[in-house]
This record gives sequence, structure tokens and C-alpha cells, in this order.
Amino acid sequence: MSFSYSQDPPEHIYIPGGLRVGASIIIRGKTQYGCDAFSINLKCGDGDDCNIPFHFNPRPSSNEVIRNSYMGGWQDEEKDQPYFPFLEGRSFQVRIHASQDEFRVTVNGRDFISYGYRTDLSEIRYLQLGSGAEYSDVTIQNSMTNPYFEEFKRGFGVGQAVRIRGAVKDDAESFSVNFNCDCDGETTGFHFNPRFEEDEVVRNANLGGWGDEEKGQDYFPFSRGAMFDALFIAQEDRFNVYVNEKYYTLFNYRCDVNDIRYLTINGDISICDVEFCEPLPDDFMKEIPSGLEKSDMIVVKGFFYPEGERFAINLMNGSSLEDDVGLHFNPRRGEGEVVLNNRVDGEWLEEEREAIPSAFQELLPFEVKIVVKKNKFKIYVNGKKLTSFRSRCDVEAMRRINVNGDAYFYQAKLLRRLELPSVERIPSSLQPGGWVVVNGTAKKEAQSFAINLQCGDSEDYNTDVALHFNPRFSGEDSVRNTHEDGSWGDEELEQPNFPFEPKDAFEVAINCLEDRYRIYVNGYHYVDYNHRIDYHRVCHLMLIGDANFFEPEFF
Repeated sequence: MSFSYSQDPPEHIYIPGGLRVGASIIIRGKTQYGCDAFSINLKCGDGDDCNIPFHFNPRPSSNEVIRNSYMGGWQDEEKDQPYFPFLEGRSFQVRIHASQDEFRVTVNGRDFISYGYRTDLSEIRYLQLGSGAEYSDVTIQNSMTNPYFEEFKRGFGVGQAVRIRGAVKDDAESFSVNFNCDCDGETTGFHFNPRFEEDEVVRNANLGGWGDEEKGQDYFPFSRGAMFDALFIAQEDRFNVYVNEKYYTLFNYRCDVNDIRYLTINGDISICDVEFCEPLPDDFMKEIPSGLEKSDMIVVKGFFYPEGERFAINLMNGSSLEDDVGLHFNPRRGEGEVVLNNRVDGEWLEEEREAIPSAFQELLPFEVKIVVKKNKFKIYVNGKKLTSFRSRCDVEAMRRINVNGDAYFYQAKLLRRLELPSVERIPSSLQPGGWVVVNGTAKKEAQSFAINLQCGDSEDYNTDVALHFNPRFSGEDSVRNTHEDGSWGDEELEQPNFPFEPKDAFEVAINCLEDRYRIYVNGYHYVDYNHRIDYHRVCHLMLIGDANFFEPEFF
């Protein structure tokens, strides 16, 4: 399961279930000016005297990164490093990946160091972030194995949600999602069980014995071979279930929702991501110390309260709405419109209005993406472009994201474009069931861009490329190919459509199967590509061309 901390991360972050092989911890931040040192610690507890199996200690004062373990006393330091990436005032992304026998650390997508385990991995329960750096957000991703098991440390409560993304196998018969009250799965508060032979989703609970089944919806939202996005939201008296951004069904509680403490998933699916969503505080404010930059993307996820009428996303200069507001985005369900505005020198300017998207009007879960341009914002709701808004104040002066109103907000995140070409290490060797997810925005005059699964870190094709996925706008073709031993193979061009548009956002998700890659674009199955190179050799992702790409995700 992935846990994201959009708000200022606490000093100690609990790792549910402990670390497991295949897990990754991703820390994004910036080294403060005047910083002598800071530390990132993986600990066995949250006390001052707890063991620290991995101490990662960048020291800008000496351009060193010290690694060590504290196991009742400090052990031998490790200092070898290929370069020093933590200069004052510089942003960083640290990924700590738990492989079979060592931590593998990449910084800003580049290999950095490895550190052999000095204690059992499962003993690690906390991440500690030391002072000296600004931490913007943290993501903890445990491996997405099937069967899947996870613990909710504090139980499961109203306003919380679980999002599951994956793909149904071509020969699927069934799968199940279980919200359990005990670790053995003998008491199940909610059993959600799609059955493909019957085209039914059975819902039930096992509280000392299985109860009466619930089924018989108007349609069956899962298809063999197709990607799905399911969201389970805890309301006051029931679970609401949404599939592929549409309301699907509800399940009235048969036990206290706070008694639910475990999640299991099993059956005929490939799991891409499991995300635990916990509401942000009311009137949440996220600081952007360096200010917005051209091509930044702001992502806000949430859903309206059951009786909610309006909420707002504000990109602000100061700490209150009395200061300049570069963008005020304000869906109003009662008026059937979205209001957009600026506030400059203490005055609101003339409003602009757009028809409200159905996701807001129908109380569906929403994802708002705001792409920052030189003097305007492009706004997308659930993957569809809503409007562009020309800002009437300095976009780069905006230093805070504020969300408030009649909604549960789960995420308010800033994504920064990558410098191209971008070559990033895939955290572990690509395996069947593994996923690579790439988000980006095609440029205004885009000719082409490419997403490559490579067997090395070359930026100029001096390595084998297992999959070259290359949308070309002039002919509206998505070319697929392989580069091996210095030569390109035969191109594959067959496609159902061309889903890319200049200036528009896109998501490409690549699922590795035993015999092929299955490629999804914007949540829909697009094309398959049979392996021409052993997938075990794939170790790097390269992004290049006429698009602004954001940080890729690996599952």
C-alpha cells in the first residue's frame, strides 16, 4: 500500500506492517541554505534510544553522505559515494528501495549507493526525518504482491478511503477485496467479490459466519484485460464504492467501521497500486518556498461531503485570502458553475465562470490537475480539460496551495517537470505484474515524444531498448519498436486511435506480463507489445521529446 504525506511530514512516520522486500520510500525536499547536515533514519521504534538499521546522513559542510547503523551503539561508517547531490538550496528526491539483501538508494533518479542490511528488514517500523532540510512530501510504497495484505494502524474511520488500481487478467474468473477485523481474515467487515462468469459483484460480511449476499447492480464495471480504478470510501453508515470514476454501489456497515484493521486482495488481477487516503486538515495550506514555476503541475484529490455545496483551491502569495491569489478555483454545485478569479492588491477581480463538471455535480471522487503556464493555468478534472485561466498577477509569486470547503481532500501535491532527457533507475528488476506509470503534458508544437524501457542508462541509444513507445503527432501514430545490438527492429503501428493532443495532459501505464507489455493510456487499454528482449534485463526508464514529464511511478 502507498501512504502519501502531502502536509508537512511529521518527524516520525509509522511504516504499517514494517518494511518488506520490494518496498520503496520516496522523500522529496530541498537542502536548506546554511545546512551543515541532515539525516534520514529508518528505525525500529519512535524513541530516542531505538535501534536505527539505516542512518543516511548528507553533510553539505563536507560534501559527504555518511551511512551507518545504530544497534545499541554506532557501527562502522560507510562513506564511498559517486557524487554529492545535496548542495545548499537544491531540490532532491531520495528513493530508498528494499531489495533482497540491501537498500538501494537513488537520488533524483540516478544510482547513488547500496547499503547491506545489518538487521532483519521487518524490524523497521518508522521513518525519521531530521532537521536541516525542507521536506515537501513522503510516499511509502510496499510491494504490490498478489495475494496482498496490509494493516491499518489506527483502524479505519469515516472519511478515509482505499484506492485500488490494477488490471484484470485475460482469463479472470474472480477476485476479492476484503476489509477484515482480524489478521487471519476470519472476521470480515466488507467482502467485495467481482465474479466474471456471472457478471456479478457479490458483497457480504463474515461476522461469526457469512451473512446474506448482496448483488444485482445495473451493470458489471470490470472487464477481462482492462484496467480498473476502484475507490472504497467510509461514510457515516456505509461504504460507498466507485469504479472508474463512477458511483457503483454501497454497502451498509454490519460492524463498527473502526473495528476494521486489515485489508486483503487476492484473485485474478495484477495490482498496480493500493493507496490509503486520509483526509487533510480543514483549510489545509501547503507551502511552496521557492514559488511556482512554469510547467509545474498541482494535483488535488478528494470528494464532496454527502451534502457538500462548494469548495475552493487557492494558489496564494501569502498565508490568507487577504493576500494576492493567483488562482481561485471554486466549484459551486447549487449554481451549477465553477467560479475562477484573482485577488490583486486586496481586491477580487472580475469572475470567470464555467459549467460545473459532472464529477462535482454528481458527488464523484475528483482529481483536479492544474498545469502552470507562463501567465495562465490549464485546468483538468478527472483527466478532461475544463478550461484555461489567464492569471492577472505574477504566477511565480504564488507560494502556497490552500484547499478548503465542503470536501474531503486527500492530496494537494506539487509535481515539477523533469529535465530532459531523463533517465531513471527502475527500483527493482522488471517482473510480470510490475508497472511503470508516466504522467506528462504534450507541448504546444509537439512533434513526438518517447518512453523507453532500457537495458542501460544511456541517453543516446547506446544501449538496448526493450520497449520504445513513440507517439508522433504529424501522422498520429504511436510507434512501438525495440533497439538491440545497435539496430532498430520492425516498427509496430496498429492502434485503435491516437489519444494524445498537443498541450493536453496524459497518463501512460505500462504493465509487464509474462509474454508482452500491456500499455494503457488515460486508464484505457491501448496496445500490447510482445517481448523481443528478456524483461529481466530492463533496468532504466528514459523520457525524451516534446512533452513535460513529471516524476514517474514504479509499482
